[in-house]
Amino acid sequence: MTRETETGHNLWRMLAPLTIWALHFLACYVAAAILCAKYPQIADLSPLRHLIFLVTFLAVAGVAYIGFSTLRIWRYSLDGDLDYDHDTPEERHRFLAHVTLMLCALSVIGILYVAIPAAIIGSCR
Repeated sequence: MTRETETGHNLWRMLAPLTIWALHFLACYVAAAILCAKYPQIADLSPLRHLIFLVTFLAVAGVAYIGFSTLRIWRYSLDGDLDYDHDTPEERHRFLAHVTLMLCALSVIGILYVAIPAAIIGSCR
């Protein structure tokens, strides 16, 4: 018996959470580095912190969207079978969806970890 799987799951979807994580990392640290290098006398980093929290929210929302859409694909093709024993296009499709879900979880953890200094550090000094 073969289970039908949705089309459209590919490597780009698998790499998207990692790309969002990398762009979030660059945006947060480049913004903080530029602000602290140009204006080291600023005692309050509240505008930067708010910007970092906004970018963090958008990044987590983007990864969550990818994760939930992938979860829908993975559940659609699962049908109670958790084994990846066969070399079929269906099994490869489910495996890529499973890997994408794990990368989404890792990316959310990484994004939140990058945002921790914005919550703790209050100034450039």
